[in-house]
This record gives sequence, C-alpha cells and structure tokens, in this order.
Amino acid sequence: MAKEKQRTVEVTLDSGDKVKVVVRKPTNRVTGDAQRVAAKVWTDCIRDGIMTKKELSSIMKANGMWDKDKEKEQDTIVTALQDLEKKLYIGKKGSKMKVKDAKKIAFDMRLKRHELRDLLSERIELEGNTAESLSENAKFDFLVANCAFYEDGKNVYNSLEEYNDKSEDPIAFMAASTLAELMYALDKNYEEKLPENRFLIKANLVDADLSLVNKDGHKVDAENRLINDLGQYIDDEDNRVDIHGNPLDIDGNYIPQVTYTHENGKAIKLLDSKAKSKESEETKKAEETKTPEEQKQTESQ
Repeated sequence: MAKEKQRTVEVTLDSGDKVKVVVRKPTNRVTGDAQRVAAKVWTDCIRDGIMTKKELSSIMKANGMWDKDKEKEQDTIVTALQDLEKKLYIGKKGSKMKVKDAKKIAFDMRLKRHELRDLLSERIELEGNTAESLSENAKFDFLVANCAFYEDGKNVYNSLEEYNDKSEDPIAFMAASTLAELMYALDKNYEEKLPENRFLIKANLVDADLSLVNKDGHKVDAENRLINDLGQYIDDEDNRVDIHGNPLDIDGNYIPQVTYTHENGKAIKLLDSKAKSKESEETKKAEETKTPEEQKQTESQ
C-alpha cells in the first residue's frame, strides 16, 4: 500500500467561510532547510544557556522532581495496565466473564492510564523547554509553513514569520495536525484504539465520545448511575441528584426533604432561591420608586 503523500482538508474560518487546504509531505530540499533551521535554534539555545534533556534529567533527579521512586511508580502503572489488559481479553482459559465485570476492568484501565499521564505530565512539560524540544518545534513550524498550499497551488504562508504570526488561526492548526499525521503516522483515532476503549466500543458500552452509556444509550458512570453531559448525577427525569440519589437544585444545593415548623408547630414556608431573588428585586424597585416623604416614613418605622 502506497504511503499517503498529501491530503486535502476543508477548514472553517472564524468568519464561517470554508477553504480547502492541501498539505503535502516535505520534499528533500524543504527537509534540508528545516534541519538547518533546527540546527540554528539548537546553537542559539546552547549559547543562551537553555538546558538539554540530559541536563534537565540530572536537575530533576537532584531536586527530587523525578527520582528512582517515580521511575518505579511509572513501571508499576505500566505493569498494572498490561495485567489488566490480559485479564480483560484473556482471563482464565475457557472461563466466562460478566459484562459488568469486564466493564469494570476497562474502566480501571482508564484510571490507570490517567494516573500515568498525570505522573508524566510535569516531566513532559519541563522537557518542552529544553534545547532539543525547541529545536524540533522550530523545524516542524518551518515544515508546516512550507507544506501548506491552496487548491490553486499557491503557498498558504509566504514565510516562517507569517506562519508564526498566524499560528493560532484555524488553517494553521489544521495544517499542523494534518502534516503530523502524514509524517509521523499519528492516529487521530488514537483514543478509540486503546485496548480498553476497543472493548467498550465493541460491547456497545460507550457513545461516539467514548463516554460510558447504559443499554438505553444514556450516559452513566462506572457504577451505571445516570449522569448528564456535564458529568452531574441525574434521576430518570433528568433532575439533578447527588451520588446517592438525593435531589439537588440546578445549582447543586440540596432540596429540603423535611418540613420545618415554628414552636407552635405551624409549618414554615420556604422560598426557593429564584423566588427569593425575585422578591428582593421587587422590593428594591419599590424602594427606588418611593417619594422622599414615603422613604422618611419607612425609615421612621
């Protein structure tokens, strides 16, 4: 199968207009120019005292930011993920597994993967400021600036500087992500192909956003409790509740389930927050429309 050399993508601009952009793999000449840009940035970084990844690693270990304990923790999480995957797909030879148990294993894998990402996030963030990363970023920016074209063959960007000035616009974002997919075989459906999500998709336990759903297609948590698109617990009628099913108002406050009484046993009528706000607003407006004489009368009372 021939490797993809270019891809045409449609981009929706901030104005709502649509434009087609052709992203091509870099030629040898463009790649060579990009490597020279990267070499220059590397030299500038070293001259300016910016750390290399090796220097950063030494400093992180010396300061306890990334030591042997964290390396051990990383290895432990990776091993746990591998064990859970085997348990999910292989289990015990010839045995059966209830779908709820398989779902629990898949969800545990998701949690472990989040743990791993959280553990590595600080290190990855710091490595983004090393000489190597800055050099690679400069190289990639140069490639994007020289590999994006309109349908008529004209360059989208006339220079690296122009690309950098417009790097936040929709075309730049789409051109960069598309080139990365072409060059590095990045899979835009990476999350869907994770072993835990592959199972959940095949078992029809998640929706298109990979959110857990019940047999009726409603979003749920790992314990099959209903949630809305915001991750808030709800009942069968879409009313907010807490994790135990106790009713909440739209702001997440408990709705009283008891009757409050005066000393004589007469029930107290409670105003909800909206009614109270409306009453306060009406009182304020009434005060503002009073004549000076009426205001004096009120103050004397």
